[in-house]
Amino acid sequence: MGSTMLTLVLALAASDEPRPLGSRLGGTATRGVDRHNALSFSTAVEAPRLGVALGYERRIHRFISAGAQLEYAIPKDGYGHLQGLTETVALSLWAPRAFRGFYVQASTSVAESVLAAQPRFTAVTVAPGVAGGLRWRFGRTFFIGAQLGLRWAMRVRNDTAVCTHAVACPATRTGPVVRAAFDVGFTF
Repeated sequence: MGSTMLTLVLALAASDEPRPLGSRLGGTATRGVDRHNALSFSTAVEAPRLGVALGYERRIHRFISAGAQLEYAIPKDGYGHLQGLTETVALSLWAPRAFRGFYVQASTSVAESVLAAQPRFTAVTVAPGVAGGLRWRFGRTFFIGAQLGLRWAMRVRNDTAVCTHAVACPATRTGPVVRAAFDVGFTF
């Protein structure tokens, strides 16, 4: 799973450098630099648990971006031996432009809870989701943002030694999951 996400991120990042706006039409740049990439660090709440995430987004059109995110679910007290990771691929529609303003997002996530002492024992869920949010840019690169979304997780693999209690594995919960996130990052 990790190599698939890495391949996607590298493919999205392989492109030209940011250029002045208007240079594509032969005009002079007077409105700043056209940003194509964004890196973000997020804290996420999938009620009642918390997680942290690192994300990358690539602008593919003036109003559209594609991104990938790796999220670590902080385990419940007493369940540190069950580690949870979620990999997400998302497509976002922005107004007024990518990485600034309001957005709606469609995503697909693959979550995995692993028994740390025996990595062969795993529980895996797939979760399509939708979200909406707002990002504020400060200066040319720095931003903060907030997001609220809903995921519907379905179990695709469940070893009997892992996740016998749903509260022990926040990353691989099934059914509807409300997710709120706060993110900080920069564009380049």
